[in-house]
Amino acid sequence: MQATIRLRFAPSPTGAIHLGNARTALFNFLLAARLGGTFLIRVEDTDRERSELRHESQLLSDLRWLGLLWAEGPDVGGPHGPYRQSERSAIYARHLERCRKGERIYPCFCSMEQLARDRAEQESRRQAPRYVGRCGKLSRTEGERRLAQGESAVWRWRVGRSRTLVWEDLVFGSRRMETDELGDFVISHMEGRVGFLFANAVDDLEMEVSHVLRGEDHLSNTARQILLYEGLESRPPEYGHLPLLVNPGGAPLAKREGARSIAWVRSQGFLPDAVCNYLARLGHPYASSDLLDLTKLIEAFDLGKIGRARAVMDPVQLAHWQKQALARLDARMFEAWARDAPACVNPDLAALVRENVVDYADLGLWRDRLEGRVSLTPEARAAVAAVDPAFLRFGVTDGGVGDTRAFIDRYRSAHPEAAPARQLYPVLRAILTGSLEGPELGRIWSWYRPEGRRERFQEACRIHTAPAQGRQT
Repeated sequence: MQATIRLRFAPSPTGAIHLGNARTALFNFLLAARLGGTFLIRVEDTDRERSELRHESQLLSDLRWLGLLWAEGPDVGGPHGPYRQSERSAIYARHLERCRKGERIYPCFCSMEQLARDRAEQESRRQAPRYVGRCGKLSRTEGERRLAQGESAVWRWRVGRSRTLVWEDLVFGSRRMETDELGDFVISHMEGRVGFLFANAVDDLEMEVSHVLRGEDHLSNTARQILLYEGLESRPPEYGHLPLLVNPGGAPLAKREGARSIAWVRSQGFLPDAVCNYLARLGHPYASSDLLDLTKLIEAFDLGKIGRARAVMDPVQLAHWQKQALARLDARMFEAWARDAPACVNPDLAALVRENVVDYADLGLWRDRLEGRVSLTPEARAAVAAVDPAFLRFGVTDGGVGDTRAFIDRYRSAHPEAAPARQLYPVLRAILTGSLEGPELGRIWSWYRPEGRRERFQEACRIHTAPAQGRQT
């Protein structure tokens, strides 16, 4: 390994950063910290049509919220800036000129129509599509003459002689590719707008990046970038490609398809520790099943433990870590968390249902259940429908003095033929909450005022006596 450890996360500000991108950022951050290196942010905003400053601001805010602090970046500066590709044109131009003088690149004048015909011909022969090298055979004098005449062109990288490229991937192990399979590839347009392959490699070189962890969808780019480094007479970083995070159907997460974003999970009330623990364990096992802070995640991170199988987005596991993160909040911190919910929730109510919520939607649900009209789940409806109506009428008239046991005892004293207490408690829960599950029944009972309990029983009476087709759930 190189003596100086430097890792980067290089997002494109074309939309919200989704969980797959965030896992890549997290793994780079963890490895940099584990090796005692530097973590930096570079914004790859070469897509001029789709890149927006608001997206950049949001993604930096999201990364900072996760706790992934960086030593260099567009907002903090650093010795290897600028940290936006849109501000690095002069750097790219310098390297392009060097490559042009060394004849590592050449102008390609082939039209889109010509390239399409070439591809069709290759497909008819069952060959992999790649550039046929037509303009690579032009002399330098001829290329410069046609450029001087104003012909439209792009710069292609001259792959050179046929050989086998072999490199060691930090995750997938030994990799190899025949250079004949690549074809001379485009790295820049004539007006200086460089493509991803070239800009990304030049930036990693200039910023002295030692290790690159990125998605496996970039595996095919690595061979080309190794060739670029050869032409730039520099050593490439050590590459590691992470298996993609996919949705339950197996498709990779994508911004354009509305993949769940960090901004979304933040808005839903998920906590940074929950999201980091969830992401850190996607494809990387941890011995501890406890919620770990970033320091402990760093200490136990091991590059050699990253698996090669794709990880599946699992909301149940995300909810599991959120429950653990919420459980660690003290009363003051939990109240602050609940106060940020979009739906206004009474602090006492939030404290009451604390152990039964995962996110802000759950808070809103419990607020509606306890403060709104009685709305029964199918199971709760069945329990209310099966109870003796006398129990419901008793609840309307009884003052509700004391706890639930005292209330049940009074009812059973007045109705010796009544069902046993163990059958009445679930009905009582259904009336008060609309569900057979939830917070401890005694606490719910105490939370209501006597008039509030009477109103719940009145509504339960109405539901019990309403025709089946008219009942509300």
